[in-house]
This record gives sequence, C-alpha cells and structure tokens, in this order.
Amino acid sequence: MKNKMKIPQEVLMNIDFINTVNGGMSQPTVEIESGQDGYQVMVKAPGIEAEDLQVEIIKNKLMVFHLLPIFAHDPEANSEYRSIRFISNLTIPNDVDLESIAAHYDETLLHVVIHLPYNQLHQGFHRKVDIERWK
Repeated sequence: MKNKMKIPQEVLMNIDFINTVNGGMSQPTVEIESGQDGYQVMVKAPGIEAEDLQVEIIKNKLMVFHLLPIFAHDPEANSEYRSIRFISNLTIPNDVDLESIAAHYDETLLHVVIHLPYNQLHQGFHRKVDIERWK
C-alpha cells in the first residue's frame, strides 16, 4: 500500500498567493443560486479590485470581466494598452427580467453579487388571445 503524501495546510493555503506574487493570477470563482425572487450570481475574484470589475449584458449573455494593463516596451510611451480577461460568460435564462438585473459589491465577503430577478414567464405567464374575424 502506498503512503499518501501529507502537505501542510499552510502550504496549500499559500499556493495561490505564491502564484500571484510570481506574476500569475488567482482563479476567480462563480457560484449561481436560484431563489424565490430570482437568480444570484456570486463572483469572487481575488487580487482584482472591485472598481476594476465590469458587468455587462449583451443580448442574452451576462459577462463579468476586467481589463488587464499591457505595458509598452518603450518606457517613454505614455500609452497603456488593455486586454480583456473574462471571468464569466453566462447565458441568461428566458425567465429573467433583463432590465432589472443589478449588481453590488459585498465588502464583508469581498465578492460581487449579481441579482437576476424573474420575469412574468417564471410565474406562469397567462393571457387570453382574442381571435379576430376576417372577411
């Protein structure tokens, strides 16, 4: 029987930190929950400031991203280029009210919470359609 290698908990907790210090990036996490009044999307992106995160809706897609600075090789150039790093690209379900989607940053848990409220389709939309008579 093989012995399992035991790695101290402190080492496991610091792997992400060491990766980030050496030029790497922390891996963001995205959790989706369905509630009584809508969906909640929680995005935790360690090492990224709340002001740098952006949430956009394009058609039926919910995109969470931030812009990474790309510095020019010429030190005298004052321009800074930026590249998009997508954190999440989700398809929004048909039962969500697109106009009422809202996001806020939770200072205590250090994550963005995006609320996607249900629309009338989720509550079993019902409407009688009158039939017109043509002559």
